[in-house]
Amino acid sequence: MIAAKISAYLCLEQLPEMKTKKDGSARKYPRFDLISMYGYWEALERLKNYKGQIFFIKVPTDKNEYRKQDGTTPEYYLQCTPAKSKAINFSGIRFLYTDGKETAFASGEPSDRAKLKGGIGNPMYNQRNDGFLFLFSQDMERLEILIIDGGRNLIDAYRKQLSYGGFDEVLNEMRRNATPFV
Repeated sequence: MIAAKISAYLCLEQLPEMKTKKDGSARKYPRFDLISMYGYWEALERLKNYKGQIFFIKVPTDKNEYRKQDGTTPEYYLQCTPAKSKAINFSGIRFLYTDGKETAFASGEPSDRAKLKGGIGNPMYNQRNDGFLFLFSQDMERLEILIIDGGRNLIDAYRKQLSYGGFDEVLNEMRRNATPFV
């Protein structure tokens, strides 16, 4: 196995105050706000909204009418809304399954297109060869993301490695050294 070069670690949570919309009604889809991070990934700066926040909305694929429903379509998408842009997909989420059941381990990657739907420039285009490992808590309230530099082509193998504990040591180190995101 080729060793993964991890660029950044992101820790996101469903914050209690963000489980409802401004009008007090419950959110239709879960929102994960970036609370801490370790390392550096160039595209993150371009994913901030006007308030300087980074958050993702987890949207099921079957709710997105523009997605083809075939064997390669991820189960979910993480969407964000960078400043000066409409909502874009950060990544699809492809879960690892064991005995036909979804696990807490998933993977994805940024779009490799220079222009996204509607002609929007892809803020992650320079990092299009990177890959993402997603680790959800059992209650699905917390999401941890490892950004693998140049890991796009091997991301599914890295996802399996994550599930077997292959990243435990580095993950624990990054958790300890993560700084609050403000």
